[in-house]
Amino acid sequence: MKNTTLSLILVLLVSACSHKTDGSATSSSIQFSIAASDVSAAVVLTPAGSTTAAVVDVHFSSSKAAEFRKFTEAHLNQQVQILVGTNVVAEPVIRAAITGGKVQLHFATREEAQAVADSLTKK
Repeated sequence: MKNTTLSLILVLLVSACSHKTDGSATSSSIQFSIAASDVSAAVVLTPAGSTTAAVVDVHFSSSKAAEFRKFTEAHLNQQVQILVGTNVVAEPVIRAAITGGKVQLHFATREEAQAVADSLTKK
């Protein structure tokens, strides 16, 4: 559990500091796509001490969690794009395998986070 939490924290920190693109995917990038059918929950949270930023806490289905674990294991120390639909929502450098079936996506505003959470909860 400690390794999973540490892995997630590392990816999130890198994700928060990563360069964001204009939101469109580039075919030469390593990509992991997330769709509503891949998610069991997507909840918007406000980080402690923040007045504008927000996080989407995403819980993968068991099959997508296994796929994400394999993806993160295969792309250690590489920058990847996380896509929701066709939109790039994060570009973290994977520092450790993520085995817990959850990921947090960070956004500058609650509105951005809510839009992504909404798209992930439409079945």
